[in-house]
Amino acid sequence: MIVKIAVTIKQSIKFLIKRARSYYYFGHVHVGVHGKITVGNKANVRIGKGCSVNAGVLIQGNHSIDIGDFVVLSSAVQLLDAGLDMDALVEQSKRIHVGKPVCIGDHSWVAASAIILPGVTLGKNTLVAAGSVVTKTFKDNAVIAGNPARLIRYRNTPVQ
Repeated sequence: MIVKIAVTIKQSIKFLIKRARSYYYFGHVHVGVHGKITVGNKANVRIGKGCSVNAGVLIQGNHSIDIGDFVVLSSAVQLLDAGLDMDALVEQSKRIHVGKPVCIGDHSWVAASAIILPGVTLGKNTLVAAGSVVTKTFKDNAVIAGNPARLIRYRNTPVQ
């Protein structure tokens, strides 16, 4: 009886470990997904090879989102490529969404709970600090933080 319970527990643990690490395919690219994520419209999202997406990530995908190779999206990151047209909100019957593309360069890391807003392009090797709200474009090797995000410094050693 004890052996049977031990085997059942071991099988349950293996099952849970397998469920915690799943993989999604975007096109022909294998993406590591660690927990539950939300992708609004997969057809408008391109994710490069070797990426890692953690639990709670939201990828809106209403317009166009392009994520480069070997990018890490930490827990609860939001990639938003559309929002409501503020001028149309004057008339309460109109809810018009306007979108702009979002692009994240290769080898970048977007830390936990950061928000990337429509129209933002992040260069290669960019690091976005946790909780940042990115409202504008930044060049390669940038380290950015804050609300709104601002340049802290440039990284010294870009990945080749």
